Amino acid sequence: MAGNPYEYIINMKQKKNTEAQLALQNALISLNQHKAIYKISTKELCGQAHVARSTFYAYYDNITQLQEECENNLICRLIRINAGIRDYFLSDEDFSYHINTCQFMMEHKQAFHAFLIAYPNMHFIQKWKDGIKYNFWECLFRDKNSKNEGFVLEMVAAEAIAAFTYWFQNPYDIDPRAFNSIITKILELIR
Repeated sequence: MAGNPYEYIINMKQKKNTEAQLALQNALISLNQHKAIYKISTKELCGQAHVARSTFYAYYDNITQLQEECENNLICRLIRINAGIRDYFLSDEDFSYHINTCQFMMEHKQAFHAFLIAYPNMHFIQKWKDGIKYNFWECLFRDKNSKNEGFVLEMVAAEAIAAFTYWFQNPYDIDPRAFNSIITKILELIR
């Protein structure tokens, strides 16, 4: 039996960043809330970050490389949170995956607004989906093959991100207990 086809996502490493790199990441996310990445200049980015352009080029070849580092740092942390899906399937404990994810999204509100709402970042969204797929594959398909596993995983991951995006845009319209109840019922159907 083949291994998890989404395993690459857990091999992604979160980098330890210098203060200058963190300033550049924060500036990029801040600017990306109001304009597309391809419209952000290195000069504008460095001005926002209060970092010299030579410092930017010491770490990155271009803004796309910085964007990927921002994405990967968020994804690495989301993967750890997404592991809660596996834990739910393996135990009868309370399901806190969505609560932890929502809390993380609020802690990184600017990044999620930029990457999901203002200028949807398909690379980020795909990596997040692959993280969700990785964990669901481990629970649902590790010990058995299914002709439709790719389709099932795509639907689950896409719907999870759609639900989190909806919640992010309407946090006061959704009762967290109801959110938990709906997710738990859906997971029971899949299980």
